[in-house]
Amino acid sequence: MRYLVFSCLLVLFSACASETDGGLTIDVHLADAAGLSANLDRIVLGGEKEMLKSASIDQNGDFTFEFAEPLRDGLYQVRVGAQKATLALSSDDNQVEIDGELGTFGSYDFSVTGSESAEETVETVRQIAEVRGLEALEDKIDGIENDYVAAYVTFNSLLRAGEQGLPIHERVLARLAPDDPNRMTYAQYVDQVRQQVNFQKSQEQIQPGKPAPDLTLTDPDGETVTLSDLRGQVVLLDFWAAWCGPCRRENPNVVKVYNRYKDQGFTIFSVSLDGIDDRQAQRLTPEQLETARENQRQKWVAAIEQDGLTWDNHGSELRKWSSDATAKYGVRAIPATFLIDREGNIAEVGLRGASAIEQALQKVL
Repeated sequence: MRYLVFSCLLVLFSACASETDGGLTIDVHLADAAGLSANLDRIVLGGEKEMLKSASIDQNGDFTFEFAEPLRDGLYQVRVGAQKATLALSSDDNQVEIDGELGTFGSYDFSVTGSESAEETVETVRQIAEVRGLEALEDKIDGIENDYVAAYVTFNSLLRAGEQGLPIHERVLARLAPDDPNRMTYAQYVDQVRQQVNFQKSQEQIQPGKPAPDLTLTDPDGETVTLSDLRGQVVLLDFWAAWCGPCRRENPNVVKVYNRYKDQGFTIFSVSLDGIDDRQAQRLTPEQLETARENQRQKWVAAIEQDGLTWDNHGSELRKWSSDATAKYGVRAIPATFLIDREGNIAEVGLRGASAIEQALQKVL
């Protein structure tokens, strides 16, 4: 009798567990889609798609995606031919139903039930299409409950917003988990926008007579070096890198001018573009990134010693072309130099060779 009761309890428990921890079924009806095939992809904002399931559509326009286990929280896309719709799904979803027509599926003219996340996606995409003005859009985005819906809508609605969209992007980005692939690719996009904005500003600001943007960087010993601390001296701001052949060949010219004028109120602020850029960093573990950046730091230090760059002001973000300093000054190629006068204004741009540097320097000393 004891064994019979135990067996019944085991069956009952298994049934309950099955009902609670079941997989996911997505039943779709799309009129006029008979005979076509459908796909379900997991998507990453600004990244690659992963096809999870494919299904044939029967003569009634019906098809089903079935999963033995729940799908993790995220963004998923249903594709039928050229028509596609992206939905946020939750790991709590078990039975989702979609009903619509093929011709209007891509414009989100369909109904969805069984998933609060998917329902909010459809409702939000429809409403966003009617929103006018950045302020109204921001209010709408702030009211979105699901983090993935907020990220998807923000990413796609503000692709061309430039600097005005950055605060909204950054706020929505912070809602995603640090290890979420969507956050990683989204962060890369936001960094690119930020660098483009800074570059555009630099084109207006980095001209003779304009104030030189300040820089605060870390030297090879981990100490802070700041460009504005050199105010009162004439400064050659020099962007270079240990891996840059033209830079290394130009260094003897820079050293020659420095040694000749260092006692007359002239110094150099060197910005190294050694390091690991943000795209490379995304592919490394924190430990690997730390090791890689340390290797780059050592190459930087070795180049300073080998080329006799004896001045004190050496700084780097060890982020290569992803550094904020390059964006501030609009640097797209190195070596790149900017002569800054005693008042902190840009005097000359793009000096190469000892004679050119010396001639410009004599005008402002």
